[in-house]
Amino acid sequence: MDNLFYRIAEWNYFAEIEVLVVVIALSIIVAQRLRYKKQLTSYYRDTPVALIVIDAQSGDLLLSNRGSQQLLGIKQVGKNYSYPSGLDQTSFLQSFNQISGKTFQNIEQAWTISSSHQVNIDFSGRKIRFNNRSSWLIYASLHQNSGLENEQVKTSLRVARTSLDSLSELIYIKNKDGDIVDTNRAFDIFWKGRSEESDVDIDEILQGRGTQRRWTTDPQGRGCLLETSQSTLLSSDGEILGSLSISHDVTDWFKMQQDLRDEMEKRKGTEIALAQRDTILQSLLKSSPDGIALFNENKVCEACNQAFADTLGITDYTTLVGKRVDDVLPPHTYKDFSRTDDEVLREGKSLRYRDQMFDEDGQPKWFDVVKSAYKDPNSGANGVLLMARDVTDSCLVEMQLEEMNQELERLSFLDGLTQIANRRSFDEQLDTIWNMHKRQKMSLTVMLCDIDFFKDFNDNYGHQKGDETLRLVAQSFKTVLTRSSDCVARYGGEEFGFVIPNTDKAEAQVLATKIHDVINQIDIKHEFSSVSDRITLSIGVVSIIPSSLDTPDILVDYADQALYLAKKKGRNQTRYHEE
Repeated sequence: MDNLFYRIAEWNYFAEIEVLVVVIALSIIVAQRLRYKKQLTSYYRDTPVALIVIDAQSGDLLLSNRGSQQLLGIKQVGKNYSYPSGLDQTSFLQSFNQISGKTFQNIEQAWTISSSHQVNIDFSGRKIRFNNRSSWLIYASLHQNSGLENEQVKTSLRVARTSLDSLSELIYIKNKDGDIVDTNRAFDIFWKGRSEESDVDIDEILQGRGTQRRWTTDPQGRGCLLETSQSTLLSSDGEILGSLSISHDVTDWFKMQQDLRDEMEKRKGTEIALAQRDTILQSLLKSSPDGIALFNENKVCEACNQAFADTLGITDYTTLVGKRVDDVLPPHTYKDFSRTDDEVLREGKSLRYRDQMFDEDGQPKWFDVVKSAYKDPNSGANGVLLMARDVTDSCLVEMQLEEMNQELERLSFLDGLTQIANRRSFDEQLDTIWNMHKRQKMSLTVMLCDIDFFKDFNDNYGHQKGDETLRLVAQSFKTVLTRSSDCVARYGGEEFGFVIPNTDKAEAQVLATKIHDVINQIDIKHEFSSVSDRITLSIGVVSIIPSSLDTPDILVDYADQALYLAKKKGRNQTRYHEE
């Protein structure tokens, strides 16, 4: 019996020990989970890429790091986060919840930061458990044009070139030095063997556009009157790039005007001459492809052709004869129409301008309008002769050329491989900021950096891997720069340049440390480097307040000297000019 009591006591003792062990183990697990949760939250906040965590059921923001707040305009109040006011939270959540699976990559969406600011963002993410809630962990980055989109741009340019060559007008483009740099097929055929006669300069171009007529001979040796319209080509920044000239043969139109004037002069004769003139006038009106109309000084239409009626969307031109202008034109159109009539009648001179109208489908059409004063030989009443030529095709070509030049200008400031600024953009940015800092006496920082032993990297891993590395390094630099005025550019080969406005040496040191850190984080293997088994950088920095004795080139030289010192001292480090 004593033995039995002893065994029962022993069992109770070991049961208590087991319960104690279980409690201790559970406490350790809970503590580890809390510590893991804290470490995970800290990691998410400190990651350099834009990152958010949203509840998979409600779409509420559970976490947003600094990168996402800057890129997406997310606001933090205490421990809570809120979307930009213009964003539809429900639609944003649905775009991810309808995905089959737990991960997604590169979903492009238009992200509304404010009523006047919208950007295209690429989202990637996966399902996670966060704070015991089913959540989406989402990475965000600014959308970049794909190779397909760039190819589409090239295709559009080729289509525009084909359209240019299909036009009958003679078109040529000159650069700002006055040299002809491009022509279309019609121009080349017309001026074949006579290039010295082709160019014309129009002085005193009004508001960037001017017109000139001149007599010449066509390729068959016949005399013809060429009318050349010349426009100034401007970049998106207002810089003059050159000029666009469009010429077309207006011999028939000119002769028709001459015939009309001659016939009007003949009205000074007998009634027979008047009747003959009216007959010829009606014939010309009917046969002319251009819109023609005659209005007396009371703005009553005395004659017109069907081509003119077509511009107003009227099927029968005879219904216009005898009516006032304000009876057939909309109020906003009549105001400009009447103003130009009054100017012609008052000054007795011809007036030429370009007018825009819309057809019945709402499509814009442009007309080259000429208004001339005339006087009825019998009654002595004054009037206005109107001639309108459809120049929609020419206007569309001009707009296409302007768009092409704007796109070419944009591409000329971009490095094709890394999709960041190129050397030309770096130089222009430095010149602009240099002058401003010299006037305001602010500190300006320039950095030059090299990827250490990049030639060995290319030789051993191949140029394709080298190009990929350059792209990754360039994009990582962009995450370090937080101001729109900061500039990073591919300076040449594996060398990159930074222009950092309003930044002194102390601030530059912080930025250089961040650059080294972000290169360490992308963690690119480099077994052939003498300083590390990963990709590293050498950086040269100069921070000065520009003076009238300095130049931007000197600042770049100082940064280059500091970069040389960093390489000489063993690479994988930053050196400053005063050292």
